[in-house]
Amino acid sequence: MENGTRRSLRTDPPARLRLALLAGLVLTVYTAFSRVLHPFAFHVNVVLSMLVVLPLVTLAVFGLTPLRRAGNRLLVISALALAPAVLFSWLGWVPFSNLAKIGLAVCLGFWIAEQVEGVAVIVLIAALSAAVDIYSVFAGPTKVLLAGHPAAVGYFTVAITWFGYSYREAYSQLGTSDFFFFSLYLGAVEAFGLRVGRTLVFMTLSFLVTVVAAFWTSALPALPLLALAFVAANYDLLWENRRLRRARLNSRPHGSVERAPRDRSAGGAPD
Repeated sequence: MENGTRRSLRTDPPARLRLALLAGLVLTVYTAFSRVLHPFAFHVNVVLSMLVVLPLVTLAVFGLTPLRRAGNRLLVISALALAPAVLFSWLGWVPFSNLAKIGLAVCLGFWIAEQVEGVAVIVLIAALSAAVDIYSVFAGPTKVLLAGHPAAVGYFTVAITWFGYSYREAYSQLGTSDFFFFSLYLGAVEAFGLRVGRTLVFMTLSFLVTVVAAFWTSALPALPLLALAFVAANYDLLWENRRLRRARLNSRPHGSVERAPRDRSAGGAPD
């Protein structure tokens, strides 16, 4: 018989970090040895591969959320992850470069989330990032990079290998920036007491839908659906936050300064 409050992944940072370690280990092993697995038909293969890898990445990012409290040390960790991300990409050690890129993106995303004082700013970032990503993929730098320097794309993406193929033979790619925004939204969800579980599921599915839709084109931007998933999972709470903020602004004395509340609950809103 145990005394006290039952602990869970939401209230036990060491358990979260162990989850991140396990998910990262499984992801690395899968990427290194995916070639020994049974291959399926093309479309089925891609979908199954994403169904294996994306939940692992989601669990790893969720498990790293205790790092939000590291403050500016997150920038140091990001800087330390940059060198191995570039080096392992240059060497072609994809399983390890994937980990370094995800770690870099997660730390930067969490750091930015901790600097933001209001959830409305996150919504604005979501809208702007989606618009910029659309331009970049269809008419901007990403399109130029894909058309003129395809070998360099690997430095900026995380490779998701397919069943029956090695990471040098066949894979899908998601940008490191996609995981940065994934982490930014997750950090904001935790900071402002939004729905953690539902947001994770919606954002993970958004990546899956983007990759499947890309079957019929060379590349698609992932950030528009990611932003939509973040908003869809929390739309009522975001609207309520906006309404309450407007009410507080209308009622406070002229000239006073308001700071948005953070971490209103230990585990966020009910999922």
